[in-house]
Amino acid sequence: MIAALRQMQTRIGALVRADAAYAVIPVPGSATQANEMVLRALPPPGATVLIVTNGAYGDWLASLCVAMGRGHRVLRSAPLEPIPPERVATVLEADTAISHVAFVHVETSSGLLNPLPEIAAICRRLGRGLIVDAVAAAGIVPLDVAHARPEAVVLSSNKGLQGPPGLAWVVTERAALERGRGFAASSSLDLFDQHQHVERTGTFRFTPPTQVLCGVAAALEELEAEGLSARSARYRENWEAAAAVLTAAGFPPLLRPPHATPIVVTVALPEDGPSPAGVTDAMAHRGYVLVPGRLAVPRTVRLGCIGALTPADTARAAEALAEVLGADPPTAAG
Repeated sequence: MIAALRQMQTRIGALVRADAAYAVIPVPGSATQANEMVLRALPPPGATVLIVTNGAYGDWLASLCVAMGRGHRVLRSAPLEPIPPERVATVLEADTAISHVAFVHVETSSGLLNPLPEIAAICRRLGRGLIVDAVAAAGIVPLDVAHARPEAVVLSSNKGLQGPPGLAWVVTERAALERGRGFAASSSLDLFDQHQHVERTGTFRFTPPTQVLCGVAAALEELEAEGLSARSARYRENWEAAAAVLTAAGFPPLLRPPHATPIVVTVALPEDGPSPAGVTDAMAHRGYVLVPGRLAVPRTVRLGCIGALTPADTARAAEALAEVLGADPPTAAG
């Protein structure tokens, strides 16, 4: 298991193009736990974190700050528009108490892609640390940590990595981690201690989720065999197939490329149609599980396009969704 964990660290580092200045730290838990560990570990006591959000998962980062008593500001932008980098720059220039910026690279509540390179460049120019939730980006959108130079990137074993949930990853600057030694004010959520223990022993501080580790190891092997470009292209074909069916049925996606990533197709519900919960129930009766989750825009629904799916799979799911929304969808090919 120790050898497998080391190999997974190497693969995660290669996936996000991290160089030797970064450590790859496994976290036995969800991405939420990993995000909290980062928010505890890196910003100095008394400093302010700027949470930039245009969706429910960016809002979730702010809620973590509230729960842990972390000083923060929230910069909110329109839910279906990428974060405007110039607004981030304006806030940072005016508030010297802000030590870090945190945002979600791909906002899962809508599928929206936010401008990581531009925000990273602003943080470098103004001398602020950057924390990136890349949970919905990893395995789908190319990440170049060595170029963007964030202080930390958080990934999860599920979504684009196609592994079982229950293992997160933090790719963080070693120097930033060292500066934050003692900041965590927690035993189980101390990212520095987790890193030190994994480096020293090759395993976790507490009981490891062995079955999850085995599943994630296999998932990373599959990703390496398929290739990031090929997986992203497959997901895009899945998205296009579902979007075509829904558009033909009168329910076009609220987001389109280049801003829409191929993780979900997001559509608005008809004003006189079923509620999101009603749609979820009706889809379940048809054999499709939609996770209500957190939505960026009220009265919307998301159809997933990632995982071991084909365009024929997502087209059939889109037909079912169009039927639930009140249309008579065209028949999918295949």
